Amino acid sequence: MADDHILLKKLDQFIRKYYKNRLIRGSLWALASLTVFFLLLDTLEYIFHFNQVVRTVIFFTFLTISLFLITRLILIPALQLIQIGKIITHDQAAQIIGDHFAEIQDKLLNTLQLIKQKETIGDQSELISASIEQKTNAMKVFRFNVVIDFRKNIRYLRYAMIPVTIITLLALVSPKTISDPTKRIIRFNQ
Repeated sequence: MADDHILLKKLDQFIRKYYKNRLIRGSLWALASLTVFFLLLDTLEYIFHFNQVVRTVIFFTFLTISLFLITRLILIPALQLIQIGKIITHDQAAQIIGDHFAEIQDKLLNTLQLIKQKETIGDQSELISASIEQKTNAMKVFRFNVVIDFRKNIRYLRYAMIPVTIITLLALVSPKTISDPTKRIIRFNQ
């Protein structure tokens, strides 16, 4: 019985790390996308001094896209991290892990099927329990958490840092190029 729990606990830890990784990656993508979009809209407003109707469209477009990106890339993975909403199953997690550790893919999925079978028939089958124990012992050497590598998100950090650096430099060198168009877009109805 303890082997069942150890394996399921390792899979649950993997799932949490999976959603932490999605949250980090989503935050970086949202930051990069929104800052690039902000820079584009702000630059266009700075150059063309749009009328009230165009500024209204720009404002609500930016607001809509921001809400969509924040919801899709940050809020949903954050909710999934705390197990609210649809999350991946143990079988799906085993598939992801199996893609990384090809030598245990079938064993892991097979063990999960045996655990489910054991739950349906109860603890009566000694053969199923022994098989679960044997397969779990063979997989103890594998650390499922190494499948998710947070360091891979560094490349996404670069995408976010470029537009943030540009905005920071513009704000330091020529603050009016950022502040004036932003004020006009925010006060779109004036």
